[in-house]
Amino acid sequence: MAGTIQETRTKVQTVGLFLGPILALILWLFPAPEGMTVESWAVVSVALWMGCWWSTEAIPIPAASLLPIILLPLLGITSSAEATLPYARPVIFLLLGGFIAAMAMQKWNLHRRIALNILDKVGEHPANLIAGFMAASALLSMWISNTATTLMIVPIAITVATTIIGEAKDIKRFTIALLIGCAWSASIGGLGTIIGTPPNLFVVEYINSNMGIEITFLQWMLFALPVVLVMVPTAWFVLTKLVFPFDGESIKGGQEVVEKELNKMGAISTPEKRVAYVMAAMAFMWSFRTVLDDIEWLVNILPFLTSLKDTHIAIGGALTMFLIPAGDDQKTSALLDWETATKLPWGVILLFGGGLSLAAAIQSSGLALWLGNAMTVMSAAPLILIILAIVALVIFLTELTSNTATTAALVPVLAALATTAGLDPIMLAAPVAMAASCAFMLPVATGPNAVVFSTGHIQVPQMVRAGLWLNILGTFIVTGLCYLIVPMVFN
Repeated sequence: MAGTIQETRTKVQTVGLFLGPILALILWLFPAPEGMTVESWAVVSVALWMGCWWSTEAIPIPAASLLPIILLPLLGITSSAEATLPYARPVIFLLLGGFIAAMAMQKWNLHRRIALNILDKVGEHPANLIAGFMAASALLSMWISNTATTLMIVPIAITVATTIIGEAKDIKRFTIALLIGCAWSASIGGLGTIIGTPPNLFVVEYINSNMGIEITFLQWMLFALPVVLVMVPTAWFVLTKLVFPFDGESIKGGQEVVEKELNKMGAISTPEKRVAYVMAAMAFMWSFRTVLDDIEWLVNILPFLTSLKDTHIAIGGALTMFLIPAGDDQKTSALLDWETATKLPWGVILLFGGGLSLAAAIQSSGLALWLGNAMTVMSAAPLILIILAIVALVIFLTELTSNTATTAALVPVLAALATTAGLDPIMLAAPVAMAASCAFMLPVATGPNAVVFSTGHIQVPQMVRAGLWLNILGTFIVTGLCYLIVPMVFN
């Protein structure tokens, strides 16, 4: 089976490798549709090429994300400077700073200690254990990579699952529910902060660049945290009550594993404390900088507060990790060294930059406006139905495609649709960010799904059966909450 999957995947990649440029060339040679400029039509061909390579992974997705740097200037769509500028937007450095700070947390296992302490408080009942693992995953993935969170917490989950005592069928269901719960909550938790997952950042940057509206860290949390707080319990209910119900009284054990792992870590170390202080300071400044710059006497003392942005806080926190001594007689002179920092997910940054570059071309070429005008028929529908259609499309589309790439392709078009229909673009863009991280059915849908599937404890039909429930429920939850909360938070 493994050989067949690999062979099929290779064929798909090979077909995609040639299909992308061939389709782009054919499209480019045809005349543009009525009302569309030559530049807009060229952007369509670039988007088709990138989409083909992204969806088939003909070459690594980050490498495919470099195509705009070559194609946009060569086709006369933008200059080289305009094509490369999005790869160095402030939001890229916000992402970079967040990654670096998270690397320090991972280096000293602070994230592991936080997770174990949460699990230690939930008790021994299996349903509570699953809830504890899901809460820990969601909390950590707000600040560090969803995939990194899952990679850290899954070994603990497997250890717990292999030491519990009870009937075999109940243990099996418990194990499946536990692992899928870790993956789902890692994806859901990433919604909670701007830096939690790339689609969030993309929407924030697009709104800022094209509409001049700055979405602050606090605003995003006020909007997204309710989604997290509803989706995580819903996911827990789907797993433990609907799809994999088990007799909780027939399973015992698990708590001692958590206690043992926590005891192994010993008392919290000086480096852990110092990393925690820096992370707490960053979170505080991200959350309250707009409040602080409204305090007149404080601004008189610290005038730089009026110029402080989320990117400055992220890079400042990252630099601080390289400056503060680790303490505890550690060989490393600082909380973070460059050797550790080189392990950053650079591919995500390139993917993000490529998405921004393509989105900028879609906007500047007039393609977004043309598509928005072409889709004005949708504007006759009630707003909540438009949001519902968008959320459903994105959730099921990202089962097979990159969530960042999907966001990059759809947000400019939907923003243009909103503008031509007299709607607030944020009303359509924000739900895309939420929906892009809510693909729960397939192992390829998200990094966390792939991690738990690779353990060998879960089969694809089991993941699909459970994920379909949450995809459907998530569609309505995200739609309803976005419809209610976006106007309140973003005016």
